[in-house]
Amino acid sequence: MDSLMDSMTSSMRKNQLFSASVSRALWSVALLAVLFAAATQGFAQGRRNNQKVKPFKIVGNVYFVGMTDQTVLLIATPEGHILLDTTFEQMVPWFRESIRELGFNERDIKYILNSHGHADHMAGHAIMKELTGAQVVMSEADGAVLANPQRGPDGNPRWKAVRADRLVKTGDTVTLGGTTLTAHVFPGHTRGATTWTMQVEEDGRKYNVVFWGGVGGLRDPLVNNAEWPTIVEDYLDSLRRAKALPCDIFTDTHGESFGLSEKMNRLLAGEKPNPFYAPQECKDGFDRREADFRELLAKQQAEAAR
Repeated sequence: MDSLMDSMTSSMRKNQLFSASVSRALWSVALLAVLFAAATQGFAQGRRNNQKVKPFKIVGNVYFVGMTDQTVLLIATPEGHILLDTTFEQMVPWFRESIRELGFNERDIKYILNSHGHADHMAGHAIMKELTGAQVVMSEADGAVLANPQRGPDGNPRWKAVRADRLVKTGDTVTLGGTTLTAHVFPGHTRGATTWTMQVEEDGRKYNVVFWGGVGGLRDPLVNNAEWPTIVEDYLDSLRRAKALPCDIFTDTHGESFGLSEKMNRLLAGEKPNPFYAPQECKDGFDRREADFRELLAKQQAEAAR
């Protein structure tokens, strides 16, 4: 009897161990699936956990169709539309949906402009150009980057190569349906970072609108930079010219850089004047950027002198 009981107990323990093993295996598979989904979602959303924003009009014919952190703008005209930035390819369906929510057709986009040559602002250019037949307009330096994709850790290109239809320099313009945007190439964040400006009228008042294209966030060493020996002079010149631009209403390439959520909520609540009207904020932002730049330069110069 004892032998039978021992045998039954042993069998039960084996079954319990087997069940536990199966449970652990199934749990591991489920966990991997969750992690894979999270990773995929994270890649689609970008580095700052982007969420889709309900599209809205900022001012005049300028509409926000981007995400919480990745800025995408639509400038609507009677003769077609201008799109500024396309973010990651995975986000293209998001802003296409936003464009349609506003009552516009994304296939009416005639120009795709670019802020600067980083994947999170231009990786969607290829699919949008294929969809719309729009002309891609960029600075020469960042156009070269778009045409020669960087490779990720897996060795694959980070975006599909696209050759820009038009390369612009400071002072060049893009005009469509009575709207004109002017390019200002400000080397710094990238060598071809481009700010676009335009003027709009709303409620009988004219506003100078500035779409900052990446003046700040230097990623290259400032001292002994063999690949970019004039980086300090170039960046100081970019700051000087940027600060001189008339700026009433502005956006930046990332929502956190221009208080997107807070201003949007105030605007949608009906606040007057337009919460995006912030000329002093625009000026103060560049004063801070110049101070940060000079502090970083002094630090790197001191380190190089040791």
